[in-house]
Amino acid sequence: MSAALRNIRRPNLPTTSIRVGTSYASLDLWYVDLDVSAETPGCFSHWLSDDELDRAERFHSDLDRARYVVGRIALRRVLADRLGCPPAAVRLAYGRNGKPMLAGGRGHLEFSLAHCGGDAVIALTECAAIGVDIELLRPVPDVESLARLVFSEVERRELELAPDPVSAFLNGWTRKEAYVKALGLGLTAPLTEIIVSLSGTAALLSTGLRGQSASDWRLLNVPHPRAVVAVALGPHPESTGATSGESGEPRRPSR
Repeated sequence: MSAALRNIRRPNLPTTSIRVGTSYASLDLWYVDLDVSAETPGCFSHWLSDDELDRAERFHSDLDRARYVVGRIALRRVLADRLGCPPAAVRLAYGRNGKPMLAGGRGHLEFSLAHCGGDAVIALTECAAIGVDIELLRPVPDVESLARLVFSEVERRELELAPDPVSAFLNGWTRKEAYVKALGLGLTAPLTEIIVSLSGTAALLSTGLRGQSASDWRLLNVPHPRAVVAVALGPHPESTGATSGESGEPRRPSR
C-alpha cells in the first residue's frame, strides 16, 4: 500500500473465514479515513474513470467532493492489490439499481463500499454476495418516527424494549442496508418486510423476499472506534444485467 494512502487500514477481525449457509466465504475489510490532506485527491485522481470524475464534479460541497474522490481512490487501490493490476486499470460496471461491481466479474470477486461523514468501509469477498454499511455513533432524534418508516412491527416492538434505543436503531438500520446492498436492490427494497435483530448479535430473521432464505445469509457487526458497521454475506449473485454508469448515493433515513 502506497505511503500516501495510509488512510486505509485493516481492522482486527476474529476470523476472515465466515460460515454462510452450508459453505464458507472469505471476508476482507478495510477502513478508510476520508478526511486526508488536501493534496491526496489531486495526486491520485488520474486513477479514476471519466465517469467517476464527472460524478465528483456534481458535488456542490468541496468537502463532499474530496471525500468522494478519496473513497474512490481507496476502492481502486484495494481492488488493484487483489487483482494484481494498476488502480487505473480496474474497470467497474453498475447493476440496474446502481450496485457497483467489477466489469466482467473477474475471479468472482465481489465488493461493497459504504461511507458516512469522514469514514468509509470497503468489504471484499469471493464467490458470495456482500454488502456493507456504516453509521457514525451519534444522537438520533425521534428514533420512533424513523423506525416507523424502515422497521417491521416485530422490530419496532424490540426497539421499544431496548435499553439503548439509538444503538438498537443503528444496529437494525446498518444490518438492513448491508443486506439490501448485497442484493443490489437499491430503493426497490421492501425495508419494512425485511426483519433483522436489533441486539448485539446480528441476525437476519426474515428476508421479506420470495426466493430468499434467511438461513442462507450471515450478518455481522464488526468493531469500529466511532461507528456501527454491518456486513451481509449470502449466496453468490446471478447476473444482474450490469451496465456502465455511476451508482447513486446510499439511501439513508431522513434526519
